[in-house]
Amino acid sequence: MISVALSFSKSTLLFKRTSLIFIITGLGLMIFYKISFVNVPIYFNRMAIMISLFVVLPFMNSIIRVGNYDRNVNKLLKLKTSDLSQVYCRGSLTSYIIGMFLNIGVIPFVHQVIERSPLMEASNIKKRYIASMILRGYTLCLIWSPMEILVGLTIDLTQVSYYTILPYLFCLSILVLALDWLLAKQYRKFKLNSSGQSVQFNKRVILKNILFLFVHLFLFIAAVTALKKFLHLNFLTSVTITILPYAIFWALTIKKLKSYLNYSVMVWKRKTASLQNYMVLFLGLGFFISVLEESHLLKFLQHPFVQLSKMPIFLFLLIQVLFLLLAMGGFHPLVTMAIIGEAIRPAAAALNPVALSIVLITSSLSTVMSGPYNITVSLMSMLLNDNPYRVSLYNIKFALIFSSAGTVLALFLIWLQ
Repeated sequence: MISVALSFSKSTLLFKRTSLIFIITGLGLMIFYKISFVNVPIYFNRMAIMISLFVVLPFMNSIIRVGNYDRNVNKLLKLKTSDLSQVYCRGSLTSYIIGMFLNIGVIPFVHQVIERSPLMEASNIKKRYIASMILRGYTLCLIWSPMEILVGLTIDLTQVSYYTILPYLFCLSILVLALDWLLAKQYRKFKLNSSGQSVQFNKRVILKNILFLFVHLFLFIAAVTALKKFLHLNFLTSVTITILPYAIFWALTIKKLKSYLNYSVMVWKRKTASLQNYMVLFLGLGFFISVLEESHLLKFLQHPFVQLSKMPIFLFLLIQVLFLLLAMGGFHPLVTMAIIGEAIRPAAAALNPVALSIVLITSSLSTVMSGPYNITVSLMSMLLNDNPYRVSLYNIKFALIFSSAGTVLALFLIWLQ
């Protein structure tokens, strides 16, 4: 409650309004259903773990900067290319590889390189090209990232093992990424001048850095899994606790502990000082969800999902549509996930947990590239000096293809049962 009060004045208008709606609605439900006000402070703590994850994420981002992994992978963009199709694939791959470590920091990172290069003379397609290349690659890496909050929320909701869904999510991300590259063949007609861009780099060094990143990612996943198993924690809590000690271990392996500590503390101070929006939103949302559980209203919300669980195709399509429509209306996907998660909980027992997890993850993360109020689209629109809704429209069709691919895979798994 104190955190909400302190953060409220410094948060933006959209987050203030959204949080107020949740808090006022929650208070109204408490009065209507005569719920005791004694537990109000506890209700606000419902989603505190999500804020904790936001607090520690900068420590993982920092190791990428200190280790110069971002610069080395970025060299992919500077290798000799003959047309915009090749640039698209390399930019998309860079966003895919670096995105799960830098999070939204990958957007200005890749944009800066593309914007400064002499590649974008075709100004009529420039904004669509850059927005598609960066946001699609970034979105696709998130669907199997253990540090993505929507993935963690889904795992804790369905109680499915991360290792169980990892192969499906990874393969799906690669297939959809390949589809995006296939669609990017349309840019082959935009030829590039070789002058000024034939920069030579050691490809073996670049590949070594990429391999090193993935080795550490899978070691991190193993550490999270071990902690979850031995301490009997949920997935999100395990990820949150593991990030800082693993980042320090990583810094030790590359012999940059001192520079890492100096840089990460500086970044951490700056990032945590700007968490007011998330504090206001998620503490208010946690209060609303907690009150909703205590009221009889939750049963009315759960009933249609229980009925639709008998027809998985309609349930999965409803989840797809809800995430995209609510994102267009200004709802953060984490808010939608929290509400749908509570509504679908009784129905989850009757469904294949792997199939349900895939649909929830792909549907929620489709908004990363297509939600006009999502921070990724907002940042992209600011960098491109474009309207957020227009940036969303650049990717809305692909977002539907992506989420539909998740639904098709989920239905196939149910059919195999």
